[in-house]
Amino acid sequence: MTQTAIGEAVPEMLFVPEVAQILRRSVDSVRWLINTKQLKAGKLGGRVTIRRRDLEDFIASAFEGV
Repeated sequence: MTQTAIGEAVPEMLFVPEVAQILRRSVDSVRWLINTKQLKAGKLGGRVTIRRRDLEDFIASAFEGV
């Protein structure tokens, strides 16, 4: 786990519902992003997980050229 500037612990791996909340999208739309290879994801223990770094890269790519 990493920490924010104010010392809060932040998990390195996120589950689909957590990513949906961060992106303010539905769980189904996050699954669509994963299935269309727009958002990198993997399976750990049978659950789909997204690395925080990959989510941050996805968000940053939306603002490239802006």
